[in-house]
Amino acid sequence: MSATLSYVFCLVRSARRPALRGTTEGMPGGRDLRAVESSGGLWAIVESVSESAYGEAALARGLQNLDWVAARAVAHERVIESFLSASALLPMQLFTLFTSDERVVEYVRAERARIVRILKRVENKVEFGVRLTWNATALQERASKGSVRTGTEFLARKRDILDVNRTGVAAARKAADRAYKDIGRQALGSHRRTSLERAAPGSRLLLDAAFLVATSKSGAFKAAVRQQTRELRGTGISIVLSGPWPAYNFIQ
Repeated sequence: MSATLSYVFCLVRSARRPALRGTTEGMPGGRDLRAVESSGGLWAIVESVSESAYGEAALARGLQNLDWVAARAVAHERVIESFLSASALLPMQLFTLFTSDERVVEYVRAERARIVRILKRVENKVEFGVRLTWNATALQERASKGSVRTGTEFLARKRDILDVNRTGVAAARKAADRAYKDIGRQALGSHRRTSLERAAPGSRLLLDAAFLVATSKSGAFKAAVRQQTRELRGTGISIVLSGPWPAYNFIQ
């Protein structure tokens, strides 16, 4: 029979044992999802997995298969998100494994000071994602409306369409910068993934950002995003809001 490992999804701070009722299934092949107490109100959400399926050799094979990884990443995040209502939640990285629950407890106790600092930073807070993209098609269609009677009018029409492409992106990026600042006023922290924005020029990605928001201010934050949506209507810029999520981008 294969040895078992303790798979850790997250750490939760709670005065009492976190309830597991309604918690979704854990990792494929896992069993016995449970809360393991460490000390001082810290609980690790743990599940038993077989070494044959999640040991070093199995992970080396599995990581070569994107479908295998994706299924487990989704399961990992589902369990973490089921504890979103906890006062303080620290998600663990995908495939955080220990040889036993005792080793989990030893780790948490050894890292307690650092863990407490992180949990204090994200206590009673959630993360929202905001993406802004620009689509020139609608503006180009607007510039091309109306009949063209002469060659001069045709050239003028072509010039207008080119101006949309040439100046539109620059204007859209400025608008996205303003939106990032305005939305950020309702947040306690923000993280802008500029590398993703630069890496995706074809998609016209203007903004990809995460915001740390007090749970009690979630309504005000979403209202600020709706206000930006209204202000940017007709510009070709669209806004997508996601969340609330655990504070993945604010726990490093």
